[in-house]
Amino acid sequence: MQNKKLIYSFLVVLSILALILAGIIFYSKDQSLKVIFLDVGQGDAILIEQGSQQILIDGGPSGQALLNKIGRYIPFWDREIEMVIATHPDADHITGLVDVIKNYQVDTVMQTETPSDSQVFQKLQEVIRQKNIAIVKGERGVKINLAEGAQMEILSPGSETSLGAQDTNASSIVAKLAFGENSFLLTGDLPGEQEEGLLKSGLNFKAQILKVAHHGSKYSTTNEFLDAVKPQEAIISVGKNNRYGHPNPEALDRLKSKNIKAWRTDEMGDIIYKCLNSGTKCQLVAN
Repeated sequence: MQNKKLIYSFLVVLSILALILAGIIFYSKDQSLKVIFLDVGQGDAILIEQGSQQILIDGGPSGQALLNKIGRYIPFWDREIEMVIATHPDADHITGLVDVIKNYQVDTVMQTETPSDSQVFQKLQEVIRQKNIAIVKGERGVKINLAEGAQMEILSPGSETSLGAQDTNASSIVAKLAFGENSFLLTGDLPGEQEEGLLKSGLNFKAQILKVAHHGSKYSTTNEFLDAVKPQEAIISVGKNNRYGHPNPEALDRLKSKNIKAWRTDEMGDIIYKCLNSGTKCQLVAN
């Protein structure tokens, strides 16, 4: 009887291991691109996945909330995140990154040289030093290649950006992710004045999907910027009943007037786009 129990237990363990191995093989071979706008409350966090590669842009206002979120999309056996990008040093964008760096192997951190005296920013720099993580300066012209031809290019900050400005939003990292004919423009908390400056740079900001700056603030996502980007859809990362009144009705009206479909994390939860390959259009998928 005891031998039968041992054999049964062995077969159960073997079956579990086989399922895990099958999952690892499937996961590593899946080269579709996923862009996930995580519902982290009043803050920003975007997870980009292709195969076993990940880029995490910002971390929202809570470390535990972010770990719970990314645990839904990164398999438990994958403890490596290739790059973390901190668009700017505000707490609603970087607080969660501290716990991510503590709990995952992060190969590279991209950030600007914008200074901050906040405790959370100092804590983030401390854990980066403790883990001996390579730091890349986020500035115009830097390009990041993913598998199967996906590429992210940093469009801002540029030489015209004042990194010592009191308004940390002004130096937000702006990135354009391209995969074939698909493109996402990710804008951090960029204010309208800096949007205007970017338009003068002559860069190509056109993208099908726009991550609306500063959670739908009335002072971002100007008409001129929308005319240059020409997005078909817009994502607003925002917390329910937040004290800032985001998204502002004026920002929503600007999107509506240009027939841009707006999706909100406070209404939909995580917003997920899946791009099967570079030759097909990215699709919004059910959460």
